[in-house]
Amino acid sequence: MDVGYVLFSPNGRTGPRDFLRGLILLTGASIIVQLGSTYVSPAVALVQYVLVWSYACVYGKRLHDAGYSAWLCLAFFAGFMVVNWIVSGMLMPLLSPEAMKILTELEQVAASGGFSAMLQAMSERAPEIARKSAMTNLVAMLVSTAVLAFIGTRLRSDPNSNVHGPATGPGNLF
Repeated sequence: MDVGYVLFSPNGRTGPRDFLRGLILLTGASIIVQLGSTYVSPAVALVQYVLVWSYACVYGKRLHDAGYSAWLCLAFFAGFMVVNWIVSGMLMPLLSPEAMKILTELEQVAASGGFSAMLQAMSERAPEIARKSAMTNLVAMLVSTAVLAFIGTRLRSDPNSNVHGPATGPGNLF
């Protein structure tokens, strides 16, 4: 596996095995960025823009291998956001009860002072909310990534050459 090709080139095809390897590397980098932006400096979050490109390349090449357009990776991104939102909502009361208390307080501020008062209070407490919900966000990201990785590996590889390149090998993971 050529890491530079898998992570940074939008052209070509990637089989299930290299897709998972690239996704594991990106997930590790995402964990580091998420923890760094929470505990070190919010500026670390700027690295996520490079990761978005790499995720698009990895998913795009996997879609190419299945004979689809890489533009369908936008559906994977939307799916990630939906799954992440659902998992976060389910796990927030369990893993981050302190953050839930803050969010409840913000709802009360919104009810009494309006939306702009809530936005002001939220911006003041954003670092605290980020720290207290870090575990929930991390677990939700891992679950969402696992769900989409499963879907990505289940795409059947085109056994023949297609417009995106030669066949990558057997169509199964193992």
